[in-house]
Amino acid sequence: MTDDKPAQDGGPPERWDDGERHRPEGHRGLRLYPIARSGFIEFDRVLFFSDAVFAIAITLLAVELHVPSNPHIPSGHDLFEARNSILGFGISFAVIALFWLGHHGIFRYITALDRPLIILNLLFLGTIAFLPYPTTLLSVHSLSDQAAVTFYACCAGAAGFAEGLVWLYATRRGSGLTDPSVGRVKLQYTLRIFRVPAIFAISIPVAAADPRVATYAWFLIFLTGLAINRLVRRPEPPERIGEEARS
Repeated sequence: MTDDKPAQDGGPPERWDDGERHRPEGHRGLRLYPIARSGFIEFDRVLFFSDAVFAIAITLLAVELHVPSNPHIPSGHDLFEARNSILGFGISFAVIALFWLGHHGIFRYITALDRPLIILNLLFLGTIAFLPYPTTLLSVHSLSDQAAVTFYACCAGAAGFAEGLVWLYATRRGSGLTDPSVGRVKLQYTLRIFRVPAIFAISIPVAAADPRVATYAWFLIFLTGLAINRLVRRPEPPERIGEEARS
């Protein structure tokens, strides 16, 4: 499919082709088909920005760790008082790292971005950037506080659900946003992504009975991940390197 584009230097009108529409210099084409493809700076900027949000969120977790009254010789009492902050940091570091690994994994197969997918990705990043706040509440009120544990489970579950929306939108039939090999991994990745919000959701009613037991239930995320890997196997294509990855 072609279309006229303005003539240069008074010459006859030239023609647009489909390939030119998606090149960075094809501004009119970008308005008609706002797709950023892998290998272009528009695509890379989204991934760089995503990594930056993850890095900042993890950094903010460390900022909330308070130094004991005597930083040179911390007493046992100081460390005991800081135990909730340390546990909160450990839990959220593991959760955010899990989301980062999932994000990295799905973008091995997502090779193009359109505007709705960018918005969904921003929604997901917003939930990641917000996680230090419920982590602080969890640290202040302890893991035995029902409201703090419930609120954290809601926030972390929302992050997992938002990541799932990114994956489902990109892999929908006819989207043209993924590598053709995505069919081999779609089921396994879908199960792995949605197990996270499912387990956090299950832990919410558990927290009503015993908040500390609900936090133990979060370890099921790692156990169910291992089970999915074992039960839903997928062939792994060889990793492309060098010039082959650019072709």
